[in-house]
Order: sequence, then C-alpha cells, then structure tokens
Amino acid sequence: MQFARLGHGTTGARRDTGMKTMVSTAGTGAPGIPECPDLLQPGAKAGPWRVERDLGRGGMGTVYAVVHDEIGKRAALKVVHQRLMPGLNADRMLVEAKVVNQVGHPNIVDIFETGRLADGRPYIVMERLCGQSLAVRADEGKLLPDLVIAIVLQVCDALIAAHAAGVVHRDLKLDNVFLIDNPDDPATPKAKVLDWGIAKVIHHEVKHTVEGQLVGTPQYLSPEQARGQAVSPETDVYSLGVMAYELFLEQLPFEAETAAEVMAMHLRATPPPPCDLWPDIPPELQDLLLAMLAKQPDRRPTMIDVAHRLEAVRAELDRRRRANGVPCPAPAAQAPQPAPSSAPSRPKLTETELFGWRSETRRWQYAIGGLALALSGVLFYISRVGDRAASAATAPIAATAMAAMIAPPPSAAPSRDEAPDRDRKAPATAAAPAEPAQALVASTVAAPVSRVALRPGRSERAPATVHHASPPRASAPPSAPAPSPPVSPRRRAKVDPDGTLDVYR
Repeated sequence: MQFARLGHGTTGARRDTGMKTMVSTAGTGAPGIPECPDLLQPGAKAGPWRVERDLGRGGMGTVYAVVHDEIGKRAALKVVHQRLMPGLNADRMLVEAKVVNQVGHPNIVDIFETGRLADGRPYIVMERLCGQSLAVRADEGKLLPDLVIAIVLQVCDALIAAHAAGVVHRDLKLDNVFLIDNPDDPATPKAKVLDWGIAKVIHHEVKHTVEGQLVGTPQYLSPEQARGQAVSPETDVYSLGVMAYELFLEQLPFEAETAAEVMAMHLRATPPPPCDLWPDIPPELQDLLLAMLAKQPDRRPTMIDVAHRLEAVRAELDRRRRANGVPCPAPAAQAPQPAPSSAPSRPKLTETELFGWRSETRRWQYAIGGLALALSGVLFYISRVGDRAASAATAPIAATAMAAMIAPPPSAAPSRDEAPDRDRKAPATAAAPAEPAQALVASTVAAPVSRVALRPGRSERAPATVHHASPPRASAPPSAPAPSPPVSPRRRAKVDPDGTLDVYR
C-alpha cells in the first residue's frame, strides 16, 4: 500500500496503474478499492495522537498525519480498513511493528507505538517522512542509471538486514519505497522501505493470512506467490528485479489488461530482452536483471550477490564515461583532491618489485651488521692479548724499581752540615736492611698486573726519599754500629684496583 506522501504536490497524486496491494481469495480478480466510509476526520483522536489530515490510502489501510497532544511530536498514523477486519488477524499490525523494530535499519521506516481505536481497529504510529515515493519520482521523468543503482543498493541493504532477521517483505514495489532528503549527499536521496504489514516471518508458527488468501501486488508478484506457495528471501529478489527492470528500462517486464493475465505471465512468460529496450545496456546489468526474474527461486541470486553485481555495473558505467571523456560523478563526501604537480612523477613499483627491493636491502643490512660485529670481536681480542703481554713485560721492571726505591742508601758518614738537620728530621731508629724490603715487593707484585705502573705525568716526579735514623754519636765507634730491627717505610705501597703497583699513592 501507499505508505505516506508528504510534501507539496504529493498528497493527492498517485499513479493510476492499478498497482495496488491485493488481498483477495483465490479465483477472484483484482479487487477495486472502494471509498472508505471509515476515514478519520481532522481532529479525531487515536490515543494521545490527534489527526491533522489524510496522507494516503491503499489496499490495507489509510495513513494520516498526526500530532501528539502533549509533546507536539509529529508522526504518521496507519489504520486498517474496517472492511478487512472480519478476515484479518488482529495481531497483524503488532507484527509489523515488531518486524520493523526487529530489523532496525536506517533504510526502514521506524515504528514506535501501537494501539486500537474506539471501533476496535488496530493502528501503528511511525515516523513522518517528508519527500515522495519512488513511484511518483519515476513518473516525473527518467532516472539516470547511476541514481537508479544508488536507490536500489539502499533497498538491497534494508532487505539484507531483514532477511538476516528472518523477515520477507512480500510486497516490494515502487510505491513502498519513499525518497527523502539526504544531508550527506544532496544529489542522491535517501530511500526508506515502507509497508511491512504483510511481511512474513520465516519459521513463524502463527498465521496472519486466511488460508488460500493471495497477498501482494500483481505486477510485482513472484511466481511462487502466484501459485500460493511458501515464500523465501528469493521472493523479494524477484520483486526487486521487477522494480529494477522498470526503473532502468521505463516499463514493466509483464503488462496485461487484468491481474490474472499478469500473474499468468509471471508463471510462464519470458520478459523482453533488456537490450531491445536499451541497446547500450551493460551486459552485466542485462544478465543480472534476467537472473533476478528467474522462474525458479533457486536460480536467482541472493540479495548480497545483487548488491555486488550492481557495484560492478556502476564501475562499468564509470569506465565508459572515462573512455568517452565524460567526467564520472564524484562519490558522496569525497575529500578535495590536491592540484596535480607539474614535476614528473616517479614510476610506481609493482608489488613484486617493491617487496623484492625491500628483501635485498634487508640482506645487505644483515651482512653489514654481521661484519661489524665480527670486526669488533677481533679488535677486542687483540686489545686483551696486548694488555696481557705488556703486563708480563713490565712486571719484573716494576718489581726492581720498587725494590730500589724502598731500599736504604749505602752507609756513609754524614757531613757536618747535614748532621744537625738530620738530627731534627729523622726519628731515633735504625735503618732497615734491603732484604725485608725486597721480600715485601715480591709479595706485593705476586698478583698479575694489566697496565704499566707509571702513569702519564708521574715519571717527572722525584722518587720519595725515605729517611733513616743515624747511629748515636757516643755509644760506639762509627766503624761498628749496633744492629737494630728493620724499620717499615713511612708510607705503605698500594696496589691499584686493576692490579698495578703504584708507589706514589
């Protein structure tokens, strides 16, 4: 049914093609829709909602523009015709609300309230849409193929979500797709799939149609619907194929005087080849349309396949435009491209060349790193061997120098001038013999050393002088001094932390 027509010039307009939702019993023709004596007048109430005007009527019910009395929210109210109440399950409207909220897709109209009128008729409250139906837009003039692809892809997205939730629409047609403004892409309207009143929940045990009842619109009816057989997601693929055929080629695949003849053509007839109506049609698009209109459901593509193949058709149309020098339409929200530079561009490497170049560079890096590591090891080993050789060569020299510095000078008679000074500075102790000092040096340098003992700058200093006490003047003649115990040096020799003897510390 017509869901909602909002906006100027769309309230009363409707295509007079007989393409109305049909709810009939088997064997009857296409029913007309009589005048509705149960129309709600402006000011009528449906719960907290107040009717403003009539928006549209269809085979299942009427849609009104309503406003909430308390909060002022504007919405659309859908009420079932009174004449359908005897054979209609009372839960059908509730099922539609549940189905829409179960799917929850931006390309599906939102339903947020249900209720009943005073006469018992159920109603649903949904978002009010400002725009026009796809049927009205198609009557205004031919839609370009790119726009058709953009709209059909949005319908595919909504149906993919519905099929994933186990829901089949069963009444797809141009009247049930509504176009509204799209802020993201003003050139491409946003599509909303409407009228889920006769949607089928797959594997649902509750039946909402009378046995033998035929639902749908004859011009878009699938062969299995015409036979009264079970529906499936492929049923929506067939109906969407009829819609796409009509939008691309500006005529329905099957046209006849009566609904019965149209349904018979859906069962047996072959649609006219699309290339007869559009000689330059892309072969991919012609194959897709004919595959979607296959008589057997298992020979039709899935809705996801339809979306992918439509993307390929759009790419083919873009390729044709580029070949003819026609600029391709820019995608929505495309970032501005920088101005082309006058400098010559580099040739781009292929993926194989790029990864081969990277691998070769990495191999050279590994080789250089390994060579540097080996060279460092060799230099470290040479330095260690040189240190050990130098330490071994300087150890005897250091020991001899130490012994010479610690040993007392040879005995000599002090001069008269030195005697008073020596008496004041030297302690009253005897000189130490050289043998204990040599033993001390030998024990001290027994540990291995690794460096030369004399550091830079130390060689210019004078060796430390060790003073020894002179023998007493009157106790014995100078030729026979009395023996005395050895005297330890005033400063004890120290060893560097690295094992080198340093006598100046």
